[in-house]
Amino acid sequence: MEFSEIVCRLREVLNNLVRQVDSIYSADTKNNKLCASFTTIHMPSVFSSFADGLTVFLIMDEIIAQNGHIKHYASLFMRMLNAVKMEPVKFCMAAENVDCLERVVNQCDGVLEIGLFQRFVQDLMLNESTQKLRSNKRFLEENFFCLREGLLDILSRLDSLKEVPSERRRIVGYMALFILQSWLTVDPPEKKGARVIVEVLRRLPVVHADNNIRFVLLDLLLAQLPPSMTSWSPLKEVMKESAAIKNHYLLKMDEVLSRDSQTIRASLTSWIAAFHSSMSPMMQLSEAQATLEIRTKQIIQGLLLANRLQHILRSTIDLHVLFEIPIKKEKLKSLCHVSVLLKAVENVFYRKHFEISQSLPHIINLVQSHIESLLQPVKAQLEQDLSRRSQPNNMTFLSSLTRSGKDADTKAIDSLAAVDLALKMLQGGGSDTRQVVFHLAVDVINGTVSNLSKQQSGHLETDHSRVRKLISKLALIAEYDTVVGAVTNCSFLYWRREMMSTWFSMVYAQEDRALWLQYLVNAFCDGLRLLKVSKVNVSSLDSYEMEIEKSLANEIIEPLCRDIETDLRLHVHSAHLKGSVNVNPTKTGLRDLSWYLQLKPLRISSKYIYIKSRVENYLNAAFYNHAAMAPHDWKTYSEMRHLAEQKYGLELDDIHLPGQKLEQGVDLLEIMHNIHIFVASHTYNINTQVFIEKVSNAPNRKNLITVGVKHVANSIRTHGIGIISTTVNFAYHFLAQKFVGFSQFLLDDHIQSCLVKEYRFWKGNKGNPNGYPYERAETVKKDIRKVALGDGGLTSLEHFRHLISEMGNALGLVRMVRSGGLNYSSSTCGFVYDMKSRVSFEDASRELNLQEAVIEAGKILDKSLDNQYMSLEKTNYFKILTNVFSQELQSNENAHLREFFLLVPALTINAAEAMLEGKDKILKRSRDAVNAIFTDDGFVLGVAYILKVLGQETQFDSLHWFTSATQHFKKKIFHLEGDTEAGQTRGGLSGLNLWNQKNLTVSNEETQNLKTDVRQLQKYLAELELIQFGFVCARTFLY
Repeated sequence: MEFSEIVCRLREVLNNLVRQVDSIYSADTKNNKLCASFTTIHMPSVFSSFADGLTVFLIMDEIIAQNGHIKHYASLFMRMLNAVKMEPVKFCMAAENVDCLERVVNQCDGVLEIGLFQRFVQDLMLNESTQKLRSNKRFLEENFFCLREGLLDILSRLDSLKEVPSERRRIVGYMALFILQSWLTVDPPEKKGARVIVEVLRRLPVVHADNNIRFVLLDLLLAQLPPSMTSWSPLKEVMKESAAIKNHYLLKMDEVLSRDSQTIRASLTSWIAAFHSSMSPMMQLSEAQATLEIRTKQIIQGLLLANRLQHILRSTIDLHVLFEIPIKKEKLKSLCHVSVLLKAVENVFYRKHFEISQSLPHIINLVQSHIESLLQPVKAQLEQDLSRRSQPNNMTFLSSLTRSGKDADTKAIDSLAAVDLALKMLQGGGSDTRQVVFHLAVDVINGTVSNLSKQQSGHLETDHSRVRKLISKLALIAEYDTVVGAVTNCSFLYWRREMMSTWFSMVYAQEDRALWLQYLVNAFCDGLRLLKVSKVNVSSLDSYEMEIEKSLANEIIEPLCRDIETDLRLHVHSAHLKGSVNVNPTKTGLRDLSWYLQLKPLRISSKYIYIKSRVENYLNAAFYNHAAMAPHDWKTYSEMRHLAEQKYGLELDDIHLPGQKLEQGVDLLEIMHNIHIFVASHTYNINTQVFIEKVSNAPNRKNLITVGVKHVANSIRTHGIGIISTTVNFAYHFLAQKFVGFSQFLLDDHIQSCLVKEYRFWKGNKGNPNGYPYERAETVKKDIRKVALGDGGLTSLEHFRHLISEMGNALGLVRMVRSGGLNYSSSTCGFVYDMKSRVSFEDASRELNLQEAVIEAGKILDKSLDNQYMSLEKTNYFKILTNVFSQELQSNENAHLREFFLLVPALTINAAEAMLEGKDKILKRSRDAVNAIFTDDGFVLGVAYILKVLGQETQFDSLHWFTSATQHFKKKIFHLEGDTEAGQTRGGLSGLNLWNQKNLTVSNEETQNLKTDVRQLQKYLAELELIQFGFVCARTFLY
């Protein structure tokens, strides 16, 4: 419907214009005295506008011809409408509405037929008001004169940097005027005009009017000219040479692409530098004319450069498609470069838009003032001649206007009015209406000046040439935004989408062209603007966006990800696998892929694509997946991550090794039900709160299971927070069983006799500041070893130590469960108010007088939050587990447990020896290496807990055991180090004297043995200190 309205309105406007021009150039000037002054005046602006209207008809015909589905869908709609017309009630429509719709469809169906231009020409010839056009020779002469001069003017600037935007489209309009001329007159055009037509057909066989609309001018003339013109000899000559002309034009465009693109690139580089300099904020507008002149020159030069680049790009691509000739790879690279340069011009204009917007009104005023300075002399001369019109003897300017002075007054007034009107139009802005009126006034002024005498003609003709240039400059400046959008528009690439992948791959092949990417994306995104103007559905827009994004991913992002990963892998492997992987940049070449990672996010209409982020996501996923499939290679991928950070600046995640199980790791529920197995097969680290599986429990595996706070938090998230209380309950039952075994061990007669003896010693030396002697602890350890060996070849003391370690592991599990609960609570309640600032949602709802349902919801929320924090913040599980056993175990019935603190020194010695032995076995690969361990903080936690339960902390502190043991080892180390130094100073006279004094008989072998003993004692001392530190830490948790 909108298309039909446009066609109807355009017909009305053009018919009205033809009637007015016909009236002006009518031979009957006696009855039309108002137009008498204009019969000898050329009006190229009028005929140019008429040509533009005819061009629209031709473009509409071409659109209909290219879209063959229009007629098919129109027929389907008519068939549906006939079905609706038979039963309108069934389709919920009134009969009169169906009839109205049918009339509209029939009207549109007639408009959508090919031949809008021909029907307009035929209507123009048959219309009663315009039938006399054939007999109006003055109109026909003026029409041909304007089209000939217009074509000559365009041909003079064609294929140069002076070519004005949209001039090639005007050629189609002038050809439409020639077709109309041929229908209106029987006589062929004169030789002078024929040469111009032939020159256009030879120099410009194909014209691109808009987007994908092209006109092959010879085919256009053959299709639209009357049959009598087909025998016109100049046209027949061009027809014979048609194929050669087209091939020559294509070769010429390829040559222009190779030759002129380099020249234009150099010109563009210098223009960008000069443009930025001229638009610098340092150049104040207060310096007025000089600054504005420079800015005007730079703006127009940029527009003409962009117009030339657009023509080369569009014409070269379309001609190869039209003639079905493939484009060579080198030409494709040049076309890609041209498109980048074109969008670079657009970017320069965009970045300086603010400065240009500030300058435009002043530039328009400056150009208008230049035109005004050229028109003022004409006005002054007309006014001077009017003042002297009473002097008949003098040859005045008015007398030169006509052959006789009969109508001098009327013509003088009309001429002076045209000048005044033109000057008045220069007083305002450059709106479309003002420009149209100004162009008409200038046509009248030009026609008036053409009648001047030869003495005045030369000077004024030069002025008129300057006026035409200034008018063209004013038209470009006044329509700056429109012209910039037109000359930098690459929406025609929407019909050449197959080049997208090719150009992207070319850019990736040379990393120094990475900055081209955004310009290429902008070029293809111009098709989105075309689709939006066409008001297509959202799915079509999304589909084209996805096509651009997919092409970027396939040709840029995915190859970049693969190449970076390969580069990192080769560098790491070349360092570790010497000889098998060699990286030689001199042979394989060196590519700096970091160029693509330094790019800003690429904008595609409604979204951004950040290449660096895409690469980081790819590498994070790749490294994680590879580490999950081969956990023993985690170090390799960690090195690749660090190399990626140093070489490419990529911020990658740490390589997190996956556990033995997928999803959420080891389930706390499974641990809880098998707590006796878990505490026996794992060792506890009190600092990191991690349980590590013993090597002996995984003899045939390459990895060990670890259980941490995260696993517990995941289990709580799965099973609910109530599992915490259940775990504590299981731990209580387990500890109760272990205390039975603990009590039975201390009831042994041999153990009791040792402890009673030590108790008496402690009583007798209670105030000794040196503490409990290390030698007595060693003696107790040896005495208990005399008890029969248990299962696995372990002594009873070692069995007792393992029992205490298992109890400590159970307590460590309770501590880890509490930490996991806090972790879960912090993650789930991260946005909940602080409990210190207590706020009741129920009370707040009541104060706001909300509905009962909202108040009830607030009450439920308060209760949920209370439950969430109650079991985590206000519950001390260690205190509960201590109090539940302490009263019973400190009673008289368990008096045999009161000397337990005297057994702790022997236990610590045994634990230190076992830990040293376990750490030494880590680096060995013998059968006994399965007993290797490197941490067992469950022992110190168990000892601290038992002392707390039995209330023997004060008695143990009175032993000063760790101080005594530390001093013991330090003395031994000092003594051995002294012996070692003595052995080393054996040589020479001083050594002989020392030997005489101390009777030293230490050999070199013995010296080495002494050094080994010193190192072993130092390790023993360090292990004992670690036990002490862990014991202090455990006692801190229990308070």
